[in-house]
Amino acid sequence: MTNAQHSLPMRHLTRMLRGMTFQRQLAIAMTVGVLGLALFSSMGSAWQGSRQVRGNVIQQSLRIASSLATQSTLALLSGAPENATEAVATTLAFPDVLRVEIRKTDASALLVKGVAVKDNDEKPAKVDPAGREPYLDSETDEAWRFVAPVWTAKRDTPFDVVAPTDEFLGYVVVVLSKSTLSQMVTNIFLANILSSFFFAAIFLVVIRFLCARLARPLNLLSAAMFRAEQGEVHVRTEVDGPSDIQAMALAFNRMIAALQERGGELQRHRDHLEELVRDRTNELRRAKERAEVASQAKSDFMARMSHELRTPLNAILGYAQILKMDRTLSDRQLTCLNTIHGSGEHLLMLIVDILDLSQIEAGKTELHLGPVNTRALANMLDDVIRIKAAEKQLIFIVECAEDVPSTLMVDEKRLRQVLLNLLSNAVKFTQSGQVRLSLSRIEQDQRGDHVRIRFDVQDSGVGIRSEDQERIFEPFEQAGDSRSRAAGTGLGLAISRQLVRLMGGQLQLSSEPGTGSRFWFELSLQMVDAMVREPVRHPLVTGYTGERRRILVVDDVEANREMLVAMLRPLGFETLEAVHGQDALDQVQASNPDLVLMDLAMPVMDGLEATRRLRANERTKDLPVIALSANASNTHRDEALAAGATLFMSKPFDSADLLRNLERCLSLNWIDAQA
Repeated sequence: MTNAQHSLPMRHLTRMLRGMTFQRQLAIAMTVGVLGLALFSSMGSAWQGSRQVRGNVIQQSLRIASSLATQSTLALLSGAPENATEAVATTLAFPDVLRVEIRKTDASALLVKGVAVKDNDEKPAKVDPAGREPYLDSETDEAWRFVAPVWTAKRDTPFDVVAPTDEFLGYVVVVLSKSTLSQMVTNIFLANILSSFFFAAIFLVVIRFLCARLARPLNLLSAAMFRAEQGEVHVRTEVDGPSDIQAMALAFNRMIAALQERGGELQRHRDHLEELVRDRTNELRRAKERAEVASQAKSDFMARMSHELRTPLNAILGYAQILKMDRTLSDRQLTCLNTIHGSGEHLLMLIVDILDLSQIEAGKTELHLGPVNTRALANMLDDVIRIKAAEKQLIFIVECAEDVPSTLMVDEKRLRQVLLNLLSNAVKFTQSGQVRLSLSRIEQDQRGDHVRIRFDVQDSGVGIRSEDQERIFEPFEQAGDSRSRAAGTGLGLAISRQLVRLMGGQLQLSSEPGTGSRFWFELSLQMVDAMVREPVRHPLVTGYTGERRRILVVDDVEANREMLVAMLRPLGFETLEAVHGQDALDQVQASNPDLVLMDLAMPVMDGLEATRRLRANERTKDLPVIALSANASNTHRDEALAAGATLFMSKPFDSADLLRNLERCLSLNWIDAQA
């Protein structure tokens, strides 16, 4: 196009403006300016407000998800959804929370509550196992989906065997509706645009009547409007000219003030939301602190119970070992004693494992592999369970297939615990018929030194309903009638499943009501025949060579002292007795014993203080002291050794361990009856 063609529209516009009056031109100009200002300021304010509200809602939602993840740790550790019911209900009480999910590491749901949301329901979350912070997982037009990983917290306890480490347990999902955000954005936009257009309409009506006197006031107002259009927040126009022009200026100023007020209200609303979130967070923190106090009280109670249960077991197991040393016993008597000893050891094992259930579920339990004679294990189980079965007139059958290797590498303590629990349950829930234990060989590993063994427990009892078959594996859950349930704690199957998983298997169940139940699992175990092993020697000690040694037994419980004396005197030791720490110090000064067996928990003066005083005395600083305690935690062991104890033994203890420690401290040469 030529320059002449470009100038035609301009000339046409110029002619049109020249044909209009000043009032009309000013009205058109003011109309365009005011409407544009109203529209753009409203849209800008609405856009900015929506961004702020969106950011606040997302941050609040992340804190809600993080708080729920913190409160879901116990539920995921125990696998019990009821432990998170209150936290889920509290979360659902927050505005716009539509759905809450607690999922395990494999994405399976532990607890889901709330309403289904299109395009969000049941979608697997993209969880980074190394991540710890909550994040926005997905977003639709209707809702957000937030995900927070759940980790254990480092917390030393008296029962830790190894240093605790964090563990990824699963994640929680919180779905929030966008309805409130959309409504707030709409309200902000409507309020801004209505107020802007309202004042603009007033302004345009007034301007029609003041064209003659608008030169200076309108220039001032135009300048003010221009500054406002450029984004100046605190712009004000000078109130001058006729009263109606002053009113228009005041109207403009009020419009700007109204916009500022809307911004102030939005800021106050945001501050209120932050305050509400802080209050909620403080409430959740206080609830968490109360839960931690309750957990510590439970731990202290369990520790005291451990001490109280171990103390009588010390005498039971000790006298059982003393009686087994009697060579005049008949085979029947020896069998009964072995059963008493084995049952007592199993009771001790159950006490330890029940108190350590949280450690098992946290994955802190370690296996201690050793060579196990499979047929000896089967015979031990037969001795223990046959008595229980005979009391109910049940037939008990133990089958160990011929092709099962005679010796396998396995944690005997854990395997025996699982089998005894399954067999005890089978006897408990069977009123007539039989209980059967089968050990069979499934296949041999390709490496040649491993074999797959199936352990199978079947009964003809009452059976388990299909709806109860998964529930009974949860902690503190039981099936059966009230009389049967009262006979146990509901921890056995939960512990057994965890232990079988730790050994590399999976505890399976098949059952029908009225026909009985079958529990079985398979383990891939190493055959000892494929390994180079040193022979293990178990001598029958009847005494020791050399001069007679004197041992001071210190314990406030008379039964414990008598048991130790009955164990030591037949071996040729001279024994002295003391009932507390101060008595022990007096006996040491008077009798010069060669070794002290020192209990730790005693009145007047405990064993720790007595040991410290022995070490502080130049005369007794090298006297061997073996600390004995029914508190078997690593903390008590460390305290005893720090006080100066030579060795530490937890009650109840095996006689072989006592003899081994006496040999170590006194350099003894035992007399072997077999030799």
